[in-house]
Amino acid sequence: MSIHWAKIIADRQQDFELPNLPMRIEVPRPPQCVAEFIQCVDRPATPLSELGGIIEKDTEIASSVLRIVNGSQLMLKGKISSVSRAIGMLGVQRCKMLVMSAAIQSSMSGGHASTQQASEFLIEAQVRSLYARRVAEILNVDVDISYIAALLQDLVLPQLLKCEHEYYEAFQKKQERLVEFERSVLSCDHSLYTATLLSKWNFAEEVIACVAMHHETETILEDPQLLYSEVAAVAISSLLPGVLNQEPDGIQRLMEFQKRIPEFDFLQVATDVDEEIKASFGGGKSRVPLSDRLSRLAMASLNNDHSELNWVERNVGSYTLEEKLGQGGMGVVYRARHSMLRRPAAVKMLKTSTLSAQILEQFEVEAHITSELSSPHTVQVYDYGMTSEGELYYVMEFLQGMNLVDIVRNHGPLPEERIIHILCQVCGSLAEAHSKGLIHRDIKPDNIALTVCAGAYDFVKVLDFGLVAVKDRIPELASTNKLYGTPAYMAPEAIQAPDLVDESTDIYALGAVAYFCLTGKPLFHGLTLTDILRAQIDQIPEVPVENCSLQFAELIMSCLEKNKQSRPQTVMEIVQALGNCPNANSWSFKKALDWWENKSMTESSIPDDQDDQATVPGGITVDEATRLIVFHGFVPIA
Repeated sequence: MSIHWAKIIADRQQDFELPNLPMRIEVPRPPQCVAEFIQCVDRPATPLSELGGIIEKDTEIASSVLRIVNGSQLMLKGKISSVSRAIGMLGVQRCKMLVMSAAIQSSMSGGHASTQQASEFLIEAQVRSLYARRVAEILNVDVDISYIAALLQDLVLPQLLKCEHEYYEAFQKKQERLVEFERSVLSCDHSLYTATLLSKWNFAEEVIACVAMHHETETILEDPQLLYSEVAAVAISSLLPGVLNQEPDGIQRLMEFQKRIPEFDFLQVATDVDEEIKASFGGGKSRVPLSDRLSRLAMASLNNDHSELNWVERNVGSYTLEEKLGQGGMGVVYRARHSMLRRPAAVKMLKTSTLSAQILEQFEVEAHITSELSSPHTVQVYDYGMTSEGELYYVMEFLQGMNLVDIVRNHGPLPEERIIHILCQVCGSLAEAHSKGLIHRDIKPDNIALTVCAGAYDFVKVLDFGLVAVKDRIPELASTNKLYGTPAYMAPEAIQAPDLVDESTDIYALGAVAYFCLTGKPLFHGLTLTDILRAQIDQIPEVPVENCSLQFAELIMSCLEKNKQSRPQTVMEIVQALGNCPNANSWSFKKALDWWENKSMTESSIPDDQDDQATVPGGITVDEATRLIVFHGFVPIA
């Protein structure tokens, strides 16, 4: 049974009058060459060379036609290089539709708000049209109708973004379908506006119907005839992630189409489109494959705790969040990509619901100061801010490596010479932070990563300044029933008087880190949380006497003095003392390279039960965020 296209259009418009385009959007007239082409197409016996010559007078239209033709008909052997050849191979009526599509795309391109946005919408339209064509092949329906309708489905949207920017800015702050938002504020939506424009250009009813229906997925899923039609192919393509996040639950709808159409596998189609783009147009190093994006969205959908906002494939500032890396008490970290730059990044979304109002008030001040830290041994902060939903975030460099916890637990205690090499770099990071009045407050093995930088192995990065305190402003953050830090590495004053922490607090933690690296165990282990905190206050740890020099052991113990006045007063004093140890300067980047190349052959020598996490909360209240390992945007080297 054939589809009644006019009825589909009429049914779609039953709740709306056929809308006039907003007055600020002018309907462009066909370029002269296109108008002449349309007249000649209907004239019998017009030579193909003459028809092709008419279009080729306008190089922009001709280039656009060839791009669309090659995109639509990639199953042909080789690219079509001339309009005349395209007409000969496709037929004049089919080519007429392609020429009109190229002309209207070119005519409407002036409505984009920026060159970057124009490029994004164009790329998005091309990907969706290729996806729709693949789906049309699976459904055994007209591939050209599907391709053209998908290519043009959002044609008017850039114009609307420019003319009604105040409305669309409000949409960015919401989590709802774009068409539903448009209907609430504009009494119409971009799909009907675009269908109106296409009707004025006398496009085929099939194309107009597909465009008008491309967001009516529920109607399509309930209608067996529409489910196996060009309308479905275009609607499925509209569910792909894009610039505006038009369909927040698009991945769930793709899964629903996959259930209803056994032949359709949305990830396989995405893979086919990726291969097609790579083979025909070149993928480009900065292009993220569609199959990867859909896979991440599918995994996020399956694993998502619906009590939290899922940020995968959403934009935060200039970054698109690609994949959840991990989470802790204070936030969730995502791998992200910049919209223009090729470098990856890590974006940490802070859980404002778990943070006190006092900490939130300090966020901007602390993030601003932290972003100015330039030591190569401090994880770089690229950006920070607040989303429209009120979520705080900051953007960091994306690192590959291993933290000291993983290295020691999986490969055993480290030699003195390597620990000295690591500590000197950590001191370089802390020296700059301390000079700006910043106290890290959470120095621990988890927050010290060994990475590769410009070919240099064992290059240290100090992570997570999330608990950073600004000196002389700490009393504003102090709370009578909350501690900030990790118990196994907390100095006595951080437990007894959190408002008195200073550089010495980080120095104590640095000594505890050195102790862990040398012995493979934290200062106090196998205890309850309450006992760990008490031990930090009044118990002297065993002096490490094996596998290290006397000078190095004495330096560690001096950092662990209970009275902070008895510790080294600056990290530069520690660097100087490290330089006087017998094994100073014995570890080289060459030794580091050899270790990393052979690390897979090293067996773990730290028993699983030797954990620095408290086993029982005890009677002291500690902020939950301080007792959870938080991921900080770095991943293990394979």
